[in-house]
Amino acid sequence: MNILILGNGFDIAHGLKTKYTDFLNYCKNEDKYKPFCTTNIWMKHFLTRQSELGDTWIDLETEIYEVIKFIQTLPLIAQKNSKKVDEYIFRVPKNFFDFSLFKIKNFLSKPEYNDVYSKEGTTKDYNVYYHVENYVDLANLLHDHLRLFTKALEIYLNEETLSTDAKKYKFNLGTDCISLLNFNYTSTCEKLYKTNFNYRDCGIKTQSIYIHGKLGNDPNFCNLVFGTHSFFNYLPNDLNEEIPVEFNVFKKHNQRHRYQTIRSYQALLNELKYPKKIYTATFHVVGHSLDKADHNILKHIFLAKEKTIINIYYHDEEAQERLINNITKIIGEEEVLAKVRMIYQHDPCHGILIPIEDK
Repeated sequence: MNILILGNGFDIAHGLKTKYTDFLNYCKNEDKYKPFCTTNIWMKHFLTRQSELGDTWIDLETEIYEVIKFIQTLPLIAQKNSKKVDEYIFRVPKNFFDFSLFKIKNFLSKPEYNDVYSKEGTTKDYNVYYHVENYVDLANLLHDHLRLFTKALEIYLNEETLSTDAKKYKFNLGTDCISLLNFNYTSTCEKLYKTNFNYRDCGIKTQSIYIHGKLGNDPNFCNLVFGTHSFFNYLPNDLNEEIPVEFNVFKKHNQRHRYQTIRSYQALLNELKYPKKIYTATFHVVGHSLDKADHNILKHIFLAKEKTIINIYYHDEEAQERLINNITKIIGEEEVLAKVRMIYQHDPCHGILIPIEDK
């Protein structure tokens, strides 16, 4: 049984501009997105971090975690106001996050702006102030803005995948009897190679699995999973990364259940674990970084059967080294030694994406 696991590197190899940096750069340069770039909390923060770290920076998922980890450590500070009752606030350093103050009173759905006087006259200060009452409201505010960011990403990817002529290779897995576990939001493989991912073989019924959701056209709904790795809510006192449960909405784990993208994965996992079916499961991993955000979900599927082969395809030597390290963190050195094979993805004999020579 062949199981194809795809990450964003698959789309990139086909010439599609589906990296997070592609989306951020597009928003910076498109007039229709400029208001969004100044009012969405996460978009502002990601653009700020991109300007600090360079255009090649793409680790938005880790950045979400770092923000959550930092904010939940901030103390509530009592502030005496002569005209109002005591208020409690979060103070956030300006150089860390793109809004500098949370006021813990009267949750508002719209931001407040400060008037700033310049030589040209009064302008709006885009250091935004939101009023919230507690950690729950704070988490909800950040999550609402993240979902707006995710919907904007979905709109961009829809436009990109519809308007771009993708590069095509000789796809070296054939066209039959392959299960697809897709970590992308796009359906590039199905569109370009017409592979049959929906079939019944050895008593196994399969379908295309979009573990993080699939691009849709509903303007009022988005089921794309966009968040961070699982983190701890309860830790021993000597550890300092305990995060309140209110922020669990940012975990990919929680979102997969919330947006119901986990069910088909669970069905495939149960088929693999069924003890009476004796066959070798061969995984083909293409374009997936095997990074921390997806460790748990990959570990379960890789270790579901004892008889397993894991082919990991890489595009250069640096990626090969990184993938070896990551797969070792997921399943351990002994399992890697027994099951994993590293293959150059464009190798003419053993690769999976064979370049088509120019006529």
